[in-house]
Amino acid sequence: MNNELISIPNAILATLLYLIGIELIGSWFLIAETIGFESYYEYYLLIQGTLQLVGVLIFIYFTRKRTFENLIKKTNRKWYLFALVLGISFVFMQTPLKWIYNLLFGTEYNIAYRFDGLPKFKNINMVSAILFIPMGEELFFREYIQNNLQKKMTNAVVSILLTSLLFASIHSPYMNLILESSKQDWHLFYLTIFGGIISGILYLKSKSIGPSIVFHMFWNIMVFIV
Repeated sequence: MNNELISIPNAILATLLYLIGIELIGSWFLIAETIGFESYYEYYLLIQGTLQLVGVLIFIYFTRKRTFENLIKKTNRKWYLFALVLGISFVFMQTPLKWIYNLLFGTEYNIAYRFDGLPKFKNINMVSAILFIPMGEELFFREYIQNNLQKKMTNAVVSILLTSLLFASIHSPYMNLILESSKQDWHLFYLTIFGGIISGILYLKSKSIGPSIVFHMFWNIMVFIV
């Protein structure tokens, strides 16, 4: 069995463990209720995102042999500019992507582009949504998963596509398998594949996780603004 066949199951297993970890971390609210922290729901996303990022950083620390040295490698500033532009524009790219999705699945998803989301940024939870969660997800899926696949696989395109699918899988309607009341569809999974591909290309070309994080941050920012 060659390295390509060995690396793929490992990447899938790591993603499954990541997903399980997220769900286990999400159970912190049970502790909050037990100790009487009744207003925890006001800070839920902030606490959840912080715990996820800390968990990923601990994981990265040990997989990198107990060091954060060169975690965000230096790269040409143009890649940060590309990441910024792509992050802002990806929400507009989603319109034709939604047309295709609607055609394939008979849905009626649409973006109104009202640009009325700025008041949302007064909420402290936005720190997590636009900073902590993007950092954690990019560090895991690009710096760990994609980085290792690129080292073991001869085709970088395959490593990007596979990483993007694994990244999208944590945004899939897997809760439908757990909760009968859950009625999620595959819309977010579908869009996240394309976002993951862009982030993966930025990581490959820049050879740094920095531009991927910037892209993801501004992608999330634009989603809330629009």
